[in-house]
Amino acid sequence: MLRILIFVSLLCNVFGYFTLPGKCPERVNLKEDFRLAEFYNDWYQTYSYSSDGHRHNNCSVLNLITKPTGIYLNQSRVDRGLFHRYSVGRMVIPSDIEKPAYLDIEFQFENAPRRLKTRRYPFRVLATNYNYYATVYTCEYSPLIDKHFIYVWVLSRSHLLNEVSLALATKPLQQIGVDPAKLVKEDWSKCQPKYYEDQATEPMTFRYPVPI
Repeated sequence: MLRILIFVSLLCNVFGYFTLPGKCPERVNLKEDFRLAEFYNDWYQTYSYSSDGHRHNNCSVLNLITKPTGIYLNQSRVDRGLFHRYSVGRMVIPSDIEKPAYLDIEFQFENAPRRLKTRRYPFRVLATNYNYYATVYTCEYSPLIDKHFIYVWVLSRSHLLNEVSLALATKPLQQIGVDPAKLVKEDWSKCQPKYYEDQATEPMTFRYPVPI
């Protein structure tokens, strides 16, 4: 009975999360000759798009960190306008040198069931000039209901993005079926959370670690 309740609950969440029909966009032209070494230092989320319409990931800052075990992405954010949280995942560098922008992020959760301890998610770089703007997206597909989910970060080296950089950053969005008019502009004046958490938590932009 408990397993049935868990499955029903998971199924309900899936229908609310995966909202776009079909598989993730294919044959997407990502950033050519992407250089991860130039992607270091802070990137501020200036615009974003979530295909499920949720706004749980505001005030997001992305930063690469080098550790003895590899390169990690630290994603700090303000959840629901109240909690300052962060998630740290290891960057999985593509083995195909012809696809440098096809990155993945791998999270480790020690207290999770064995199947969920290691979770890997796509992290695709659509465009960047390294100094002013970057456009990154993640897409996940559910064969159970034949739908997918997309989250887009339009990033800047500062809290504001000029019009020229915004135009260049949003131009490739048509490849993944995202209308730039649906992007939500970040209001950094409302990024003062009431509560801080010192322990890394699961990122809101990466939800389901196993095929559903």
